[in-house]
Amino acid sequence: MTWSDDQLRHIEGSDDFKIAPYREDGATPGTLIWVWSAVVDQAVFVRSTNPASRWFAAAMSQRAGIVETSRVPHQVRFEHVTDEALRDRVDDAFARKYAADPYFSSEVLHRSRERIARITRVSADT
Repeated sequence: MTWSDDQLRHIEGSDDFKIAPYREDGATPGTLIWVWSAVVDQAVFVRSTNPASRWFAAAMSQRAGIVETSRVPHQVRFEHVTDEALRDRVDDAFARKYAADPYFSSEVLHRSRERIARITRVSADT
């Protein structure tokens, strides 16, 4: 299931994206946490700036979970981004969106380049 144009506009223009990969049982979501998100080619991407991130490890292990945007939860799938050209476009999108964020820097982009995931909706609102 794709993201609607309205959803993509909201994700692109706001900073309220939360994520909770499923726990080891594959059915129970973890605690929703705020993460950086960006839109590229009508798809949503997130990244972890922490190399020891438990949420990113869970997302890559379970490949599914929930996200919340505009206070609406969505069941999703997570896909690790390994394509270098796509990573470049995702980096550019993050740089545009978070340029004014005091925690953002080109070093953050460089350090987190291996921890980018594509978020795909699998159902309507949960």
